[in-house]
Amino acid sequence: MSVLVTGPAAPTPRRDARALNVERVPPVARWDWWLAGLVLLQMAFGLLMILSASSLSADARFGNPAHFVTRQVAGLVLGLVLGAGVVRTRWSVVRAAALPTYFVAIFGLLLVLTPLSHSANGATRWISIAGLNFQPSEFAKLALVFAMAYFLANNEGRLNDFAVVIMSLAVPVPLLLLVILQPDFGTTVILSALTGVMVFLAGLRWRLVGSLGGAGIAALGLVAVLEPYRMRRFATFFDPFADTAGSGYQVIQGWIALASGGWSGRGITGGFAQSGFLPEAHTDFISAVVGEEFGALGFVALVLSYALLVWRGTVIARRAADFFGMLLAMGITLLMGSQAIINLGVVVGVLPPKGLVLPFLSYGSSAALVHTLCVALLLRISMHRAPEARTR
Repeated sequence: MSVLVTGPAAPTPRRDARALNVERVPPVARWDWWLAGLVLLQMAFGLLMILSASSLSADARFGNPAHFVTRQVAGLVLGLVLGAGVVRTRWSVVRAAALPTYFVAIFGLLLVLTPLSHSANGATRWISIAGLNFQPSEFAKLALVFAMAYFLANNEGRLNDFAVVIMSLAVPVPLLLLVILQPDFGTTVILSALTGVMVFLAGLRWRLVGSLGGAGIAALGLVAVLEPYRMRRFATFFDPFADTAGSGYQVIQGWIALASGGWSGRGITGGFAQSGFLPEAHTDFISAVVGEEFGALGFVALVLSYALLVWRGTVIARRAADFFGMLLAMGITLLMGSQAIINLGVVVGVLPPKGLVLPFLSYGSSAALVHTLCVALLLRISMHRAPEARTR
C-alpha cells in the first residue's frame, strides 16, 4: 500500500495588471488630505468674502445680493464634478490628455477673436455662450503646464540638445501670442515665467536659463512700453498719490481698507470698502476686504494658507512616481502660488497692478473652475506617488 505525499497547494496564479495593460486607480485614502481640507476651507471662506464684498453692488446692479456668489458656486461645482472624474482616471489617460488640453486652449483663445467674444474694462478676454461668460486665458495657464510637463518628460535628459530646447520654448508661443492680443499682460507674464521655471526644473543649464530669462524680461518690457495704460500702471506703482482720483485710486483705497481693519478687523460685512469706495472689491482686491473685516491677523492667516498650499504641492511633486507627475505638480503649484503672490503683492503695494485673481477667494467662475481642476490633478498625482513615499 503506497501513500501519496503531496506538498502545499500551488498558489493561484495572479493576473498581472501590467500584462493586461490595466492600471488600478489607487483608493481615495491615499489622497493628500491636508491639501483637500485646506482648499475646501479656502473655497468656503472665498464664498463668504465674495458675498460680503459684492452684496451691495450686486443688489444695486442685478437686484440679487447673491448674484456673484451664485456664479462662483456654479464654477466651483462644475470644477468639483470634473475634478472627481480626474481623480478616478487612470494615470496613463491623464498623461495622454496633455495634448488635447493644449489644443482646446488654443481653440478657446481663437474664439475670443470671433463675434462670440465679450469685452469688459477695455479688454476682450471672454467668450459668451448662452449668456454665460468663460475666460479661455485661465484655462490656457493649466494647458501650458500640462503641455510643457508632457513634452519635457518625453525628452527627459535631452535639454542639452539645442533642437529640444528650441521645441520646448516653442510650446507656449501660440498661447502667448493669442493672450497678448486680448490684451492680457498679467497672464502673459505668468505664462512666460512658468515656461522658464519648468525648463529649469527639467534640467536646462543655469547659463541658458539666465540668458532666456533676460531675453524674456526684455521682450515683456517692450510689450509694456508699447501700451500707454501699462506705463500709467507702472507710474502708479511708484507714486499712487500722484493721481488719487484716477489710476492710483484703487491702490489707495485698498491701503485704507487694510489700515482701517487694525489687528482684529471690523467684523464680517462691517467694512466700508465694499460700500463702493474700493473698485472691484470682490475680485482683484478681495484680500483688502479680508484685511478690513478680519484685521491684520486675518490677513496674515490668509497669506499662511497660500504658503501651506504651496508646501503641499511641493510635497506632492517630490513624492511623484514619475518625471511627468513631478513637473505637472510643480507647474500647477507654481501657477497658483505665483498668482497668490502677485495678487497679494499688488494689494499691499509691493508689485504693480496686474489684474490677477486670488485663487479660491476672488470672484471669477472661470478661475474657480480651473483652479479646482488644478487641485484635482494634484490629488491624482498624490495618489500615484512613488512606492517608497507611500508610507510617509
